[in-house]
Amino acid sequence: MNYPYQDRFQLFLNQQGLAPLTIKTYDATLTHFFTFLMDNRPEFATSPQLINLTETDVRAFLTVLKENEKITLSTYNKNLSHLNRYFRYLFTHKLIKIYPTLTIHGKATSNNKRLTTKWLEKLPEILHDNQIHFYTRLTIFLSSRGYTVSEFLAPGFENVWQKLSPANETEKKFISNFNFFIKPLQELQHSPQIFLKQRFSPDNPGLSNAGLHKYLRQDEGYLGFSLAPKFLHQAYILYELNNHPELSPAQLMEKLRLDPASLLYYQKQLINHNK
Repeated sequence: MNYPYQDRFQLFLNQQGLAPLTIKTYDATLTHFFTFLMDNRPEFATSPQLINLTETDVRAFLTVLKENEKITLSTYNKNLSHLNRYFRYLFTHKLIKIYPTLTIHGKATSNNKRLTTKWLEKLPEILHDNQIHFYTRLTIFLSSRGYTVSEFLAPGFENVWQKLSPANETEKKFISNFNFFIKPLQELQHSPQIFLKQRFSPDNPGLSNAGLHKYLRQDEGYLGFSLAPKFLHQAYILYELNNHPELSPAQLMEKLRLDPASLLYYQKQLINHNK
């Protein structure tokens, strides 16, 4: 079935640079939502209408997803994100007079999801997802290479960035797209750094740790795990330890830049993580 303003919304998403596969996920969510309305709201049975749609309808749909369809926390937040972007588009383009998702927020991730290594296996998918901010994707990408937040926020790290070699076509495309994204900011700030403030700041153009966390927090609900750089770095170390049992302690310390005490600590953490 078609949903209201489908063609116009698809064109908008395409103009935002979203990949065709990502646009299809939006269509799937919205089709599911309006099918739900047609099944549960008599006035939607003959033709989907927006004039009577309320926040209660959205909450009812999300409740069904959570309780009846048993979706994961990440999927819940992703569906809400799709709905929110759709209604925000309609509202800002004066196609509706209400904003039914304005006060609905994503579900917070639980503490046991603070440290997970699963994102490393989903790295290509994450880098390809244009719904995730470039700074968030860059943080995840650099964390997957073992860099810490203090390293990649420091002036001069752009020299390291310029020498990074992509491991596959997805990484190659991401690096190219990020360079295209950051170039206007570099010109605005007169700085070659790769994490830059959005507003002109001639004395201190680089993004701060606190500033970066604002971007990361916006994407945490969508991705469903903590994006705190310290947890990403710890996850990288645990992942490498788990996937390279053949390496000697000396090789691991060199590869992961750890001292003997830190290596022993993470080896113990890996045992607990795998239980």
